[in-house]
Amino acid sequence: MRVAVGSTNPVKVSATRQVFYEVFGCVDIVPTQVDSKMPAQPFEDETMRGAENRAREALARREADYGVGIEGGIVELAGRSYNLGSVVVIDKSGFVGTGTSGWFEIPRKYLGELRAGRELADVVDEHLGTRGVGRALGAVGVFTGSRVTREDLYVHGLYMALIPHLNRELWAE
Repeated sequence: MRVAVGSTNPVKVSATRQVFYEVFGCVDIVPTQVDSKMPAQPFEDETMRGAENRAREALARREADYGVGIEGGIVELAGRSYNLGSVVVIDKSGFVGTGTSGWFEIPRKYLGELRAGRELADVVDEHLGTRGVGRALGAVGVFTGSRVTREDLYVHGLYMALIPHLNRELWAE
């Protein structure tokens, strides 16, 4: 089985490898640099749209059985702002499964910079003196003292996006 991941970010690639190997056994994971066609820091439905754009583009560029798109972004709920990973898995027939990772609250003092277009990883690096958060532990890893990492969140989101693929008869129209 061949899986095209719409990113070369090692965290996204590793999470995809882990989940697809666990679910399907031996797989060939192909990192594919694509553009999400969304702002650098997506908000609300831009997050899921960016993940879908990544999955579709990766699948179109590679001869693969699945295309995977993962896009981190921010959503607002009940007056608070949360970071999450939106995940889209598309098979070669065009069947789509979507999911999200767990969510974590964003410090209010970061929101101005994020709304101005800065990425969360860059804001965290600047404010907390870290380096390369977006390609490693992620903001969640910093905030939890490495107890939960960005990869952990993406693994969760990938499992959620595979639910329709694993239970296709329930999603048949």
